[in-house]
Amino acid sequence: MENFLPVLLIVAGVVYKIYTEYQKEQEKASKRRPNVPPTNTVPPFPNPEQYKKTQLPPFPKPTRSVPPPKPAPVKVDMQPRPIEVTNVQEQKKVRKEARRIEALKAPKLEVITQEHIDFDLRRAIIQSAILERPYRD
Repeated sequence: MENFLPVLLIVAGVVYKIYTEYQKEQEKASKRRPNVPPTNTVPPFPNPEQYKKTQLPPFPKPTRSVPPPKPAPVKVDMQPRPIEVTNVQEQKKVRKEARRIEALKAPKLEVITQEHIDFDLRRAIIQSAILERPYRD
């Protein structure tokens, strides 16, 4: 807490120095471009009587009413579907359900017999020696 006041004074001094440098830069910029008005000035307030003269007439009321939104058309099936179409749709549903059930089933495990194992210990040692060669630095 004892160091709080000096730190606060140093920060305030730095901020003040930055502000004065900014003001100097603004003065230099205004001298370089004398035609451009400064941007930080506030435009004068216009005369309130001018607003009374340029007041717009009231907005006219609509003469006709807005029609209510149309309801969504209801689709009515006038002709019955052919039997072939309904049969194909039912077959698709059955096949889709069968594929879903098939995907849920556990995969079948293959039993490997001794005849199917082709492992040569000598060949494996040679290949591991080739892959893990000791390199000299």
